[in-house]
Amino acid sequence: MDKSKRRALLVGLRVVISAGLLIYLLLQVEPARLIAIWRDLLLPLVLLSILLQIGGVFVSALKWWLLLRAHGQHVPYLWAVRAYMIGQFFNNFLPTMIGGDAIRVYQLNQRIGQVSTALTSVFVERLLGFLALTIIAAGSLALSYPLLASEPALLWGSIWCLLAASAALVVALAAPLIARTLVRLPLPDVAGWRGKLSTVAQTLSQYYTYRQTLAIVILLSFGYQLVWIAANYAAAQALRLELPFAFMTLIVPLSDIIGLVPIFLNNLGAREGTFVVMLAQLGVGATSALALSFLIFLVRLAVSLLGGLLYLFGGLSGSRRSLSDDLSAVQQSRLAEKS
Repeated sequence: MDKSKRRALLVGLRVVISAGLLIYLLLQVEPARLIAIWRDLLLPLVLLSILLQIGGVFVSALKWWLLLRAHGQHVPYLWAVRAYMIGQFFNNFLPTMIGGDAIRVYQLNQRIGQVSTALTSVFVERLLGFLALTIIAAGSLALSYPLLASEPALLWGSIWCLLAASAALVVALAAPLIARTLVRLPLPDVAGWRGKLSTVAQTLSQYYTYRQTLAIVILLSFGYQLVWIAANYAAAQALRLELPFAFMTLIVPLSDIIGLVPIFLNNLGAREGTFVVMLAQLGVGATSALALSFLIFLVRLAVSLLGGLLYLFGGLSGSRRSLSDDLSAVQQSRLAEKS
């Protein structure tokens, strides 16, 4: 099976899993009641949720911009915001294996002509965000222990989820060491992978020496996660759900961590399932939990549409090209990185 067919199969599998889980959850609720909940929305709070999410994009772009500046790449901040927005559009509206991070790598490489810097800057920005996400979830789980103690399966499921996230975090943080170890192994140097991996490892190690910038970016990562949780909380208030903010700091990171497992499409199914199970501990029914998770998804789509508008009026590299041309260019870039 060639690569294109394998990628199509993986996308199809993710669609089937996410759609299957969503259908199963929807069969557990009353459609009429779900519609009734939506009719009673407090629109000003929905707008607040959207504005918070937009603010989160600006914070995320600031993290990436600071890392690039520390590495000597002085790209304009608004360019970084634009690239981030377009990445979100591709992430949420195109069910392909070309994610938003790949779009950002492509855009930055087109601008600076340094693929290793483009790859590592996006990797480090995401890694520090995941670090903050895991720490917040772990702290919230400790605070929520009395509430979950009566449900051992749920408690241990959350613990194992965080342990898996922590293990992945350790591996990611040790990426430069792992890469250098692989380079030293007596393996055939097919397509010059040894030199490319060595360059990426060296560039990644340089980012780890920017201690002051890393400290600022970590603080901003905590800020972004809290803004994202606040956006979820505002959506809950828009549905007139009186949920403790402290508990939202647990279920939002948990749903995001579970959604990173590459069997879901854009976190669909993972978020909904997590919300239904976790909010049941507060006496929130499945219908209300699904209404909340769907509203949060629509908020993300609304913000992603801004990236679609930016793409529509400039494409990926600032020039008007067709979507198929841009997708083809990104795909070729990814193949070149791997070859």
